[in-house]
Amino acid sequence: MTWFTYHNYGTALQSVALCRTLRGLGSDVDIIDYLPRGVRTTSRPLGPTIGGLASKAIRKFRGHFASSPIYSSEDRESLFETFLSGELTLTAPCPTMAELEGLNDSYGTFVCGSDQIWSPPNFDPHYFLDFVGGDRLKVAYAPSVGLPNVDESDVARQMAKLCGRLDALSTREESGSRIVSELTGREVATVLDSTLLLDRDEWARMAIESGLHIDKPYLLAYMLGHDETQWRRVYALGERLGLSVRVIPVFQRDLRREGCVTEPVGPREFVSLIANATYVCTDSFHGVAFSVNLEKEFCAFERFRSTSRINQNSRIYNLLDKLGLRDRLAVGGVSDETLANPIDWEEPSERLAEERGVSISWLKHALEMEPKASAVKNNVRHDCTLCCGCTACEAVCPVDAIDVKLDVEGFWRAEIDEGACVSCGKCRRVCPFIENSSSVAIEDGKLFSYKSANSSQLLESSSGGAGAAIAKAESNVNYAVFGCAFEVGRGAVARLVEPKDTDGLGSLAGSKYMQSEVGHALADSEAYDGPVLVMGTPCQVAATRNLLGEKADVTYVDLICHGVPTRYLYERYLEWLSKEYGIDSEKAEITFRYKPRGWHERYIRTTDGVHETCLHQRRDPYFLMFEAGQCYAPCCYECPWRDTSAADVRLGDYWGPKFQDDRTGVSMVLALTERGREVVKGLATSGELLDQAIGDYMGYQQTENNPEPVFRDEVISKLADPSIGIAAVSEEFAEPVARNRDLQERIAPIKSLAKWFLGRK
Repeated sequence: MTWFTYHNYGTALQSVALCRTLRGLGSDVDIIDYLPRGVRTTSRPLGPTIGGLASKAIRKFRGHFASSPIYSSEDRESLFETFLSGELTLTAPCPTMAELEGLNDSYGTFVCGSDQIWSPPNFDPHYFLDFVGGDRLKVAYAPSVGLPNVDESDVARQMAKLCGRLDALSTREESGSRIVSELTGREVATVLDSTLLLDRDEWARMAIESGLHIDKPYLLAYMLGHDETQWRRVYALGERLGLSVRVIPVFQRDLRREGCVTEPVGPREFVSLIANATYVCTDSFHGVAFSVNLEKEFCAFERFRSTSRINQNSRIYNLLDKLGLRDRLAVGGVSDETLANPIDWEEPSERLAEERGVSISWLKHALEMEPKASAVKNNVRHDCTLCCGCTACEAVCPVDAIDVKLDVEGFWRAEIDEGACVSCGKCRRVCPFIENSSSVAIEDGKLFSYKSANSSQLLESSSGGAGAAIAKAESNVNYAVFGCAFEVGRGAVARLVEPKDTDGLGSLAGSKYMQSEVGHALADSEAYDGPVLVMGTPCQVAATRNLLGEKADVTYVDLICHGVPTRYLYERYLEWLSKEYGIDSEKAEITFRYKPRGWHERYIRTTDGVHETCLHQRRDPYFLMFEAGQCYAPCCYECPWRDTSAADVRLGDYWGPKFQDDRTGVSMVLALTERGREVVKGLATSGELLDQAIGDYMGYQQTENNPEPVFRDEVISKLADPSIGIAAVSEEFAEPVARNRDLQERIAPIKSLAKWFLGRK
């Protein structure tokens, strides 16, 4: 598990080097095909200020002229792709936790590293092997923290927990080992970067395979920083040494530098350029690593200021100190004359060989370890941490070993009596996070807009009334309807409505921004002797299709879903409504989308029959917390159905500019199967149904998961505490997000103008 998709020389070569080393130790090796989506929120939300945004804009404006875009070319990218495809074998794509956990069925040992996969600003728990089961071996080989300290307390807390699960721990720098040791209380080895596990001869053979050759002796410059003072020193060293300077371009402006290599440089060409250089100037860790491994005369520049919060110079310091080459640092006190002196490679080479032997020995020993935990039985808790509380596993269990209950975080979740479990595996076959092969791509669907002709039904529906119209049509032809109702005192509750039960269908209308208590409703649907319409969240529908797969006459409709918050949010909200508005919490009926007040602008209405309140989305703490997305169930951040569906039809609000002037709501309707197209076609009899372009869905609905905030556990713990209250939690976590969103919307025209201006420049 490592970075391998970024077309960076060090990233590509470290992944190849570790795979080669592991194969040399007798292992069959695959790279996990995982591409992180988005930047995980690693800091607490802070409300923006005009001054702060202005300063940020000025820095960005200045940076446009001070820096330069990253250099790339089709030929360069092609060299990377050819090199990586020839060197690496990949698993099947693993976009979410569900696919990652599925790897436990195929592999016995998992290794994470090297590169900066543990960098706090890029924190992603998957790179700590959070998806690997307890009965699988988990090894960390040379991941880099990169920074001298982990300043974010939430990241540090998560790192401590995740590193504690690993069977063998090492990092690439002394500072990283110190940090992880302090976090875990364990001894952490410091080992070589994986590129240094391969010796000089192996890299030299790769260099020979490159078609890029420069006959004239040269000084090679590979610089990732922007310091022009350092560049002047590079050329001065070239003049002192009597060498022409050749530059590997990193930024577009490097193309204008004297001696820039105009031929495309891929990973193999990168090694060749260093191997054939007379002298190397670099501020890159891997530039230094290859220089010392190939025994090239070199000097290392400091890319980061010592006072910078993102100072990563320690990586280079650590390597130079190991090899006794600290005097090759091109810092202010070291003269060009000193840097031009030849290196006596005897001692550094001996040290590197010794370190290589120690590191390979550590890795070999780690691969021979036994995992800490023993295997569990063949049920949904075996190598599967995600659960949406759908109850499919509970319904299918032949020995009643599974019970869906509220967990400590306030989510409906399957609990298993391991003593009663007979390891039949039936629960795994219906779990939507283990079995979702019936899903189809959203982009392959046929999109429509729909607006009900029934004005009263339109007001009761969250958008255009498509869900109500489909439910009514199916019910009239003797379909029972599985859906979600709001029950006073319980919240969202799933139920099975008998055919032609008008009142029952009415209870299913409208959005419920909470996880539903499914109870026995899904089991009732399985036992029902007749056709069924299933309506629910994508995970619920996928689970139901797994459970009812052999049942004839079932129509599946899922709803566009962003996530479900903890039950504690609802409990604190009821307490707040009682305190602020005198509403009886035991009689409170909530309408989460009160359409008489608007569609685009959401209003939440609550009444107990005596008292009533109707709050705009920016004043309602429940909706603020929901929209901030900081207290969802774990599965909501790893949803496999953002861009796929197991349903026949998908429904949601028709967002985007097309209906921005509409005041009563329009449904987005997506037909995904032949059965779905039949159902959607029937909508034309009850309202306006129009063909639309699928791009409206892809452009205005959420098609990728938002990463889980690292402080999510604290948000939930505070919501679980009645003494804190929802208003305080919302003020601390959600309101800054809302203010930032509002301010960003207000300054959007200015940003567009600035982008136009910079584009002209």
